Amino acid sequence: MFKFNCSCSGQGTISLELLEQQVPQLDGIIVPISGGGLISGVALAAKSINPAIRIFAAEPEGANDAAQSKSAGRIITLPETNTVADGLRAFLGDLTWPVVRDLVDGVITVNDEEIINAMKLCYEILKVAVEPSGAIGLAAVLSKSFKKNSAWKDCSNIGIILSGGNVDLGILWDAYKK
Repeated sequence: MFKFNCSCSGQGTISLELLEQQVPQLDGIIVPISGGGLISGVALAAKSINPAIRIFAAEPEGANDAAQSKSAGRIITLPETNTVADGLRAFLGDLTWPVVRDLVDGVITVNDEEIINAMKLCYEILKVAVEPSGAIGLAAVLSKSFKKNSAWKDCSNIGIILSGGNVDLGILWDAYKK
């Protein structure tokens, strides 16, 4: 039994819409992760509809507390974060950690260059402006680590959660120049 707050249950409606109205054959969903609220809601709702669905967290290398936490089996808090995806700099909490620990099937980390390239693809192909934190799911799917991981090769219908259009272009361009 998981304890979760109202925002987690509200964010679970993303899964409900994807699985009930849009793409019921999804076998995986990739979600940006920071504090864990969004992915907790998505995972709880999706796995209640389809227990076999795979839920993957997408996280920047410079703020990879969820990946480290999953690996260690306990919450890891980083001394600092460094990523262009400023919306993903928060840490997992006591309410979200049990859901992430038990229901998230894997964490894919990507670097800032991969995130920026995914933002560019979203804009050029989809004509959608997303912030770095929102483009991270696409960056994860396109990453070599995702493609090479045999544990995820059985996922052929993957939903990617894109979110947020809050982009400070000055910060983004400065990060890209580094």
